[in-house]
Parts: sequence; C-alpha cells; structure tokens
Amino acid sequence: MNDEERQAFDQANEGIRLGASGEPLLAVKHWEKASAIADEHLQGADINFWIKSGYGAALFDAGRYDEGIAISQMAREWCLSHEQPLASLSIARSYLALGQNSNAAPYLREIHELVGDDIFLQFNDTDEPAIRTALAGKL
Repeated sequence: MNDEERQAFDQANEGIRLGASGEPLLAVKHWEKASAIADEHLQGADINFWIKSGYGAALFDAGRYDEGIAISQMAREWCLSHEQPLASLSIARSYLALGQNSNAAPYLREIHELVGDDIFLQFNDTDEPAIRTALAGKL
C-alpha cells in the first residue's frame, strides 16, 4: 500500500469508527478527507470506489441524503460488480427518507437480487410497505 492509499484508508477507518460510535457528522469529515485523497491520487483504484461507498453511507447517516445519493452513484457499478449492496442500499435508504419511493424502487430491487429477503433487516420497519411494493413491481 502506498502513502496515499494508507492515508485514505486511515481516514476511512476513522470515519467507520466515528460512525459506529454514533458521531455521524465527525465521521463524514473523515470520509470526506479520504474521498479527497482518493480523488487526487487513486482515480479508478478499487480503494477509491470502496471509499465512495462508505462515504455515501456516512452521508446518509448524517441526514445529507442528496449528497449521499450522488456519492453512492459513483460507487454503485463497482459495488454491484463485487456483489456488494452498500451503494444501492445508501441510495435506496436516502430516497425513502426523502419520501421518493418510486426513485428508490430500482435500487431496492438491486439489493433484493443480492441479499434476498435479508433486505428487510437493512431498513426501518416503516419502510417495509414501500419495499414490498417496489419488489412487486408496482413502483
């Protein structure tokens, strides 16, 4: 791992730690630093996409839904190619939080394809009707 990768990785890990400690605003700051390092030095590298997926999730946790959607879109194809639902999950959760259930629907279907009915474990109980509607193809 080169110096830039190490710096980005360390910032991302601090973001993970702060997010897990219930400090979403501080977590976002570290993810943002990791993302900036990755954008400057690690364009196209796997770690850049991994960071973007975590950054998008952190933005969701901080209630910054529109930004979370935009950042997560940058990582979505990479995540799907690695059968990882995080970017799609962040996008779907953000759209649901914004009350845009029809926009969430394609991402909910992507997540379901990857994790099956475990999808319901990733959302609030109040989101279940929207998820079921999306999976039934009614959105």
